[in-house]
Amino acid sequence: MRIRTNIISIGLILLALFMVAIYLIGKKISDVGNDMNNANVREASRYRAESVAYEFRKTEELQRLAREFFGRTESYNEVDLVSLMQTMLQLDPKISRTWFFRGTKDSLRVLERNSYEFHRLKLSGVELKYMYTLLDTMKGHHYSGTYTEEGKIYWSTIEAIEPTASRRALFGFDILLTDLHSYFAEASGKVSSYVFIVNEQGILLSHPDERLLGTSPFPREELDTLREVLKTKHELEMMVHSVFLSSQVLRIYYPLTIGEEKWVIAVNVPQYGNKEILDEFHRYTLMIALMTIIIFAVLLFFAQHKWRKEYRLRRKIERESMELHLQQLKNQINPHFLFNSLNSLSVLIGTDSTLAKEFVLKLSKVYRYLLETRNESLSTVKEEIDFTRQYYFLQKIRFGEQLDLTIQVSPLSLEAKIPSMSLQMLVENAIKHNLVTIQNPLHINIHDEGDWLIVENNYQPRGESSEASMGVGFERIRTIYEFYSPEKFVCGCQNGYYVCRLPLLKNGL
Repeated sequence: MRIRTNIISIGLILLALFMVAIYLIGKKISDVGNDMNNANVREASRYRAESVAYEFRKTEELQRLAREFFGRTESYNEVDLVSLMQTMLQLDPKISRTWFFRGTKDSLRVLERNSYEFHRLKLSGVELKYMYTLLDTMKGHHYSGTYTEEGKIYWSTIEAIEPTASRRALFGFDILLTDLHSYFAEASGKVSSYVFIVNEQGILLSHPDERLLGTSPFPREELDTLREVLKTKHELEMMVHSVFLSSQVLRIYYPLTIGEEKWVIAVNVPQYGNKEILDEFHRYTLMIALMTIIIFAVLLFFAQHKWRKEYRLRRKIERESMELHLQQLKNQINPHFLFNSLNSLSVLIGTDSTLAKEFVLKLSKVYRYLLETRNESLSTVKEEIDFTRQYYFLQKIRFGEQLDLTIQVSPLSLEAKIPSMSLQMLVENAIKHNLVTIQNPLHINIHDEGDWLIVENNYQPRGESSEASMGVGFERIRTIYEFYSPEKFVCGCQNGYYVCRLPLLKNGL
């Protein structure tokens, strides 16, 4: 009972250690999963920010190409000008319209998207004055900013063209901010994040909520963050509450310089999806832990059952060993065996006194070995062979040339173990159950074959056996092997021989 309690205690301790290991492994996997997810989020956010930046740099490149065209041309053909502007609109789908202005006598030409010709706008004196003021205040040749027209907010980029001092002209691209977010969303495909763009003054240029465009809805803390990003020119990430989504988001700010302007692109990644994934992972981890605990408990139950089975088997072997000891005692006083031995001894005394003395010595050694091994289940092959030779000597006196025993066992097998008295039992069984005559001599051969010890004899069974069966001895040999080895004791007839195969027990048994 104490051993059983110890096994249960050890099993519970191992189960507790296993649960702790499952928890630690699950936590580590969760941390690694978080790190991988964050790394993927950062990579996807950086890619999206670079995609947005690329779109505006594409607009810059178109401006440069247009500026080079106007710089090389002193006269502007109407058809060529329309073709150029249409090409610009096709190359950059986010541009809503383009326009061109030259001198005081020329009107403002505007080319809307999906239009094939300019429509001219006559400028008033105030508008012309604004154009010249704009030319005078522009830094270099480039200007960009936001303006409102008929309730629509545009971001406009303007280029000054000065091929000669007397002729000055402007051209520009207008991007409708209300269409900008839809364009980026369509270009990016289905993504689990949204982007907004803020200029240096904190004004929103792009946002999924159109009502916020052209405003600065940020608290002071976030404005300070935007200024820090613009100052350091390094990306910055933080966990904030998104008013637009009414949930927590991971917001990553990326600096962007477009011409003379400095912007910040903010990529917002919702966290509720990640939380659901982690919760699902934890549920699966818990299910795996519970299944493992159940399996472990079942294995513990079977281990305990196996231990009890082995314990009963040991008790059975002990009982059978006691029965064998009783059988050995019976053999020691077996009248038939003793009668035959004494008859042989009386003949030898009258014919060969020297052999008679050796006979008595062998007989005493046989009985001494029986007494010495009565409490042992296993003996070495060498001990069993020595005992069998002594037993064979006694039988040889009785049967003479009618009985022959050959032993060929390699030195490596001599230190292995087999059940005690098993060889003597098999030799005795062969003598008892087979004819032993001059016409039919009995040949017994003992040899090793790999991890087996083979005992075989020519099979010539008697019609009737006058002596007791060796079934008890065979059953004892089988039981001992069932306890000590997965290999089984095998015996039976093969090609005119009765063959018994005994597994050699090694590894310190």
